[in-house]
Amino acid sequence: MYQEGTTIYQIILASFVMPLILSAILIWFFLAFQKKKHQAENAAKDAQLREQALIIEKQNALENERNRISAEMHDDLGSGLTRIRFLSQKAMQHATDVEKEEIAKIATFSNDLVQNMGEIIWAMNSRFDNTESLAAYIRRYASEYLETYQIPFVFKDHTSHPTLSLSGEKRRVLFLVIKELLHNAIKYAQCEAIHIDIYDQPQTKIVFTEVGAKGFDPANVKSLGNGLFNMNKRIAGIHGTLMHERIDRNMVSTIVW
Repeated sequence: MYQEGTTIYQIILASFVMPLILSAILIWFFLAFQKKKHQAENAAKDAQLREQALIIEKQNALENERNRISAEMHDDLGSGLTRIRFLSQKAMQHATDVEKEEIAKIATFSNDLVQNMGEIIWAMNSRFDNTESLAAYIRRYASEYLETYQIPFVFKDHTSHPTLSLSGEKRRVLFLVIKELLHNAIKYAQCEAIHIDIYDQPQTKIVFTEVGAKGFDPANVKSLGNGLFNMNKRIAGIHGTLMHERIDRNMVSTIVW
């Protein structure tokens, strides 16, 4: 119909060829864009993986350092303080009455240091960074503490995930608050018994109950001395709350974190 070489023929030929060329160019641009996008995504993923690896490496290094310090404290300071306590007890056997008073002070001071150092070592060791360790430590301490005063003690662990992660800082803060609550209960509450319950569902919390306690008015908690103020400050430091309630004859303190 149209002879090869004529203008019309060239126009018709161009109308078929140009779309093919444009389509090929568009496909090439699309594939090149997809390739660069894929390379950029891979580079971002690699950077994220390197960052995560660096964070994990730093965390592992920090945990190793925590464990090293706690081990050295246990081996060096612990043995030294135990030695002081042993020598104090031995010296008591041959001391005068005046000397015994001074030696007794040394022995008491070294016992307090041994106990405080044990708490610090427990908080620093990453092996105990879970709710199970917190529950076990509180149970043992409270049991021994209340046995001295012959106050009945009930501890119930309601946690369904005992290995739930809990940092050393939080463990120490929670323990110190429980320690202060125990001290206050003995000093002021005149309670019949102490109950401690720990939960991880629906929220992580510890419920400290002073059974038949004298108690206090929760509305006046701010005016009740440094002990309660310090407890609230500690709990606020780990973004938790401490609430006191008068329920029937019991004084109930609830720690949520």
